[in-house]
Amino acid sequence: MVYAPADFFSELRKALKKRLPGSLRDFSTRRQGRLLKLNFSEPAFHYEAWHHMGIGRLEVGLHFEGSAAENQAAFDFFRARIVEVKAGLPRAELEPWDRGWTRLYETVPAVRLDDQVLDQTVQCMTDYVVTLQPMLDQFLRSRDENS
Repeated sequence: MVYAPADFFSELRKALKKRLPGSLRDFSTRRQGRLLKLNFSEPAFHYEAWHHMGIGRLEVGLHFEGSAAENQAAFDFFRARIVEVKAGLPRAELEPWDRGWTRLYETVPAVRLDDQVLDQTVQCMTDYVVTLQPMLDQFLRSRDENS
C-alpha cells in the first residue's frame, strides 16, 4: 500500500505506541508536511522521521534544535558516547547541522511511502528511541543540575 504523508505518519505514530516498551509510550508528536517529530519532555530535543522526497530517502534521527549552546552541549555529550551509540545504531551519524542545530541520524530508502518503508521506519525509530532515550535523559538531568 502507498500512503499519503498524513496517513503514513499517523500509522507510524500508532505503530510506535504499540512497539515501544511501556515506559517509552508516553510521548508527544507533531506533524508538519512530510515529517513527524516525537519527544518525551523537551520539544527542542526530539526524534524525527522526515521524508526527503526529492532524493527518495527517509531520515530517522534525534535532533537537537534548541539554543546554539544547548545543541553544542548535546553534540559533545553524544560524541563522547559515540561508541555506545554505534553499538546499538551502527549506521548513525552525528553532525552539526543547519541553523546551529545538531543531529544524530541515518536515512533509509523511501522513493514512496509504502508498507515496506513504514515497517523499516517503525523499526529504525524504535531502535533510536530505545537506544538513545536513556542517554538523552542523562544529558537533560546533567544540564538541569548544572544550570
